[in-house]
Amino acid sequence: MSPMSTIRQQQVCKIIYDSDSMMKGSQCVLITKVMDTRSEESKKQPDMNENQPKDSERKCKMNEKRKSKETTKTMTKEQQPDEIEEQLAEECDSSPCQPETSNVDGWVFRKPKNDCGTVEVKAARIPVPIDSEVYHMKHKRRGVALIFNHVNFKKMATRKGSVKDSKDVTQALNRLGFEIREYTDPGVQQIAGILKSTAAEDHTDADCLIVVAMSHGESGLLYSTDNMYSVDFLWAHFTGDQCSTLIGKPKLFFIQACRGTRLDDAVEVMHETDSMSSYSIPSHADILVAYSTYDGFYSWRNPDAGSWFIQALCEELNLNGRTRDLLTIMTFVNRRVAIQYQSFVPNNKDFHGKKQIPSIVSMLTRLVYFGENPL
Repeated sequence: MSPMSTIRQQQVCKIIYDSDSMMKGSQCVLITKVMDTRSEESKKQPDMNENQPKDSERKCKMNEKRKSKETTKTMTKEQQPDEIEEQLAEECDSSPCQPETSNVDGWVFRKPKNDCGTVEVKAARIPVPIDSEVYHMKHKRRGVALIFNHVNFKKMATRKGSVKDSKDVTQALNRLGFEIREYTDPGVQQIAGILKSTAAEDHTDADCLIVVAMSHGESGLLYSTDNMYSVDFLWAHFTGDQCSTLIGKPKLFFIQACRGTRLDDAVEVMHETDSMSSYSIPSHADILVAYSTYDGFYSWRNPDAGSWFIQALCEELNLNGRTRDLLTIMTFVNRRVAIQYQSFVPNNKDFHGKKQIPSIVSMLTRLVYFGENPL
């Protein structure tokens, strides 16, 4: 069986651009397409003896091409004739070059659950042209902002300063018009229920969605009061194939947690000088995940002032939230954390004078403006 026949199909979301007048009463439509992912050739298992002559001929041709290249090694690039360039071009595998097929860098050994190759395509109407550089952020509602604030744990230290973080981020998002839903010390089951029920809501008249999670963590994991869960669980319910009313809208996730036990040493820096159309998008498009630190490193928090990342985020949102696009704001957050903060633990030299840099993972396809955009 060809490896291409077993590759898992990613969900695709279909976007229909419509005018504001046609948005009224529009609903998401579920479209199902059935494709045979295996060609007739891939279904046949050729005999190994039949391939041997072809393999010999291929090896002979490759040897001839290598000899031809060796004779041209002394020639400069300007001196190479067109015949040599054509010969070099023929050495690449012809299958990826064909427009009918697409290859991937991976070999799947497991058989897909869906043998018939069914692909579900969800369609949603949005008032944004395909070539728009900004998201449509003038719906009736700004959107929901979920805040998971983990302070107390059964087997881990209390996160002192997290209450201040939650208060400050609530105020900052309130100023931008979000509907705040704050949850303190939720368990894994409660988090799952909140995420699932929120994804099931109708977000048609909302600009976007925000989820803030503040807790202890490791690489790829977050801790709740009673257990741990995978960080991607936060957005699994909000991808385009799961939450159709958020298709084509920004879904923003801010995570304050450690991602490992490595420490970031300080480095001294000296300033040297003074109409209707449709198109499809991946189900994981329009998502931004902002981590408080780079993978594998500690994330710092002051017991009195709060965590470095959340405090820097609140300051930048309050200062530039209505005038700058989100990625620019997050760049300013990175700079603020990197330059203005440094650990102060004089009684422990291993933890004293350390730094931190947030990590932004963006799958956004347009610019996000919470205020009037200049474009």
